[in-house]
Amino acid sequence: MPKSVSALAKRALAAGKGAMEEVRIHVFEDDEEAHDEEAVEKLHADFAKQFDKAVSTLSNEYRKPTRTGESEYRSIPLNGVFRYAIWKVGKLELYVAAAHEDTEVPIILMLGMAG
Repeated sequence: MPKSVSALAKRALAAGKGAMEEVRIHVFEDDEEAHDEEAVEKLHADFAKQFDKAVSTLSNEYRKPTRTGESEYRSIPLNGVFRYAIWKVGKLELYVAAAHEDTEVPIILMLGMAG
């Protein structure tokens, strides 16, 4: 995992509602790369694997997620979400989400706090 998910979660929890931390981002070099469907599918699979690792790490610390899914969810302020997990922590929700809003837009793995 490029960044410590545990450390990012602690930082987001300390910051409170609305906090967002970048776990990983892939910015496409050019239009050709962004439109290479096979390569984009591989990137999505790689992000999904990193998402699974993040969920495993966070589940060790915050127990099983209270909600998971493979589409956008109202409390996660990202577009194009293709995987998410949410943990109830106090009155807030800790989430990790993989998203890819549109073809030329970066693929992201984010962690954050929602309320």
